Amino acid sequence: MSIIINADTRPERNQNKEMFNGVVDRDFLTDGIRNKIKFFEGFDKEIILFIDEHENVPRETLDEIREIVNVLVIRKHNKRFGDMVDFAAFNDYNYLQALFMARGEYVFHFDGDVAAFTSSPEPINEMIKMLDIYDYVSYPSYWSPLPVVDNSFDHVWCSTRFFACKRETLDYSEILKCMLDYDYWCATYPVNRKCAWLEHWLGSISKYKGKGVFYPKIDEEKYLIFVWETYEKWTLRRLNLLPYEDVKQFVLNNGGIFYPCNLKINNT
Repeated sequence: MSIIINADTRPERNQNKEMFNGVVDRDFLTDGIRNKIKFFEGFDKEIILFIDEHENVPRETLDEIREIVNVLVIRKHNKRFGDMVDFAAFNDYNYLQALFMARGEYVFHFDGDVAAFTSSPEPINEMIKMLDIYDYVSYPSYWSPLPVVDNSFDHVWCSTRFFACKRETLDYSEILKCMLDYDYWCATYPVNRKCAWLEHWLGSISKYKGKGVFYPKIDEEKYLIFVWETYEKWTLRRLNLLPYEDVKQFVLNNGGIFYPCNLKINNT
């Protein structure tokens, strides 16, 4: 399987401010990678890290990263695409480039600020089985099989926060066509809310050509996948060393996961 992590080096901030401005911490470049390695312990895997570099990655961090990943791409932050100086989908294009590097039969994609913990390989094996029924499996949700109940959408998007799919599901050329030609996307995969992001291109293509997107039910007894609403430095390093029951208790002590899949550290 291919484990793909999209990260960046914007200035650090320990709070999720608004959409597209989540938590950023250099911990995610090292302890965040180890977190995914532990999550998939026992599986045959490659680790792919794509960094959108705003601030330079420190040399010591870079050396540490090289020891734990199979593929490392650092792209200096730039929104230019062709003759477009400020290409709106620059980040989605980064995602697509990272996905294209996958060589495994199964692809698991994480945003850099996502943490994942499991009590056993069972939840991962269950996701793999679900990929015979659905195109994509995304993060655990209280509103399973949906990310949330929102009647303004007539399709289910595939969240880039976390999703799993078979590599053969990803039609790279079709995704790119939708990304670069808004009119083509709207005409070929009409949806009532046109959010021009990768997760909606994946979801709308799947709606018309595939088997759809599934959000499994949250099961804190088995596994946890969440985004940091607030973060305290070194938290991931400490949690990665703990048994699953202790991690689960940490999450519950901090109020548990809330809409849509966020966790807030109480003392931040």
